Amino acid sequence: MKTFRTTALVLIAFNFLTGCDPNDPAPPPLPSCTTVNSDFTQLFAATLASNSVFDDYTNMDLLTHEYTFSVATNETVCAVGYQGNAVLFANNIPYTVEIFDNTNNALVYSGSHFFDSAFTDYQSVIPTNLVAGNTYTIRRIVTNYMGNIGTTTGRILRFNGSNPYPVTTNGLTITASDFYGTGGPVTNYGIPYIDIIFQ
Repeated sequence: MKTFRTTALVLIAFNFLTGCDPNDPAPPPLPSCTTVNSDFTQLFAATLASNSVFDDYTNMDLLTHEYTFSVATNETVCAVGYQGNAVLFANNIPYTVEIFDNTNNALVYSGSHFFDSAFTDYQSVIPTNLVAGNTYTIRRIVTNYMGNIGTTTGRILRFNGSNPYPVTTNGLTITASDFYGTGGPVTNYGIPYIDIIFQ
């Protein structure tokens, strides 16, 4: 019995020591969630530059701003970026951000987020998988507009005429947009600036 116990202790010690070999390769790094030069930002800029009548407009109102999109490869959403309204931000009123899988008729993400009004503010989301070829709609919803339609305004790429859909950059394709709630709908008027960040 004593020999068995000694052998077992030696094996445990050996496993412990060899399990910490400094020559073992390091585990792979976690995927990054960088907000710099995102696919959406590039798409927004390229579409804006594609037509002289398009403009970067910051006064589009209505409770819900959304666009419909697809991805060419499977992606994981790790953050969203938006520039909030100053009155809502000062009063600590959040937006609801949703991602809806139109292909499977399923809400795949919903979260409550506060967005700074001075700049595009990025907020982490529960990692949300998107399947290549499925269509999705991302929306930001004003949860409490305080009875003032002015608090629902947000930044968009305004088309000022016929829409250019579909627009594509780096495998991100936007096919439609809509604005509604306390008015509307105003369909395909422009692309709301809701940045979607992939790992």
